[in-house]
Amino acid sequence: VEDELDLLECLRSYLTDRGHDVLTASTVEEALRWLVHVSPDMALVDLRLPGGNGRVIVQEIQKRHLPTRIVIMTGCVDLELRRDLLAAGVTDYLFKPIQLKEVQQLLTDTKPSTQSPHSPQTSSTISR
Repeated sequence: VEDELDLLECLRSYLTDRGHDVLTASTVEEALRWLVHVSPDMALVDLRLPGGNGRVIVQEIQKRHLPTRIVIMTGCVDLELRRDLLAAGVTDYLFKPIQLKEVQQLLTDTKPSTQSPHSPQTSSTISR
């Protein structure tokens, strides 16, 4: 989930070229709509988004008990926010500017699901 459309497209292209199923969203509202239909293996979530904060997406993933690895993307180093997100179960961060090799390493460490990306219980990557 990323509101910088150039970065969103770059992540989508990079990940699909490497065989990953990718769903994208550029707002909190759009990401929340996806979460009704999919259970992603990993969610790349920017913290500062139009229509809210990336924490809302983290909370929704946890509320639904989805087995999703959450990676926060941020340009801000806020220790209090980091403590809050660690308490909420977020353990991975990508600091902007994003290095694509770091994204690939995180995905390599995440075991993909065998479900179809179009089924209600799908595992995919949501990038912002």
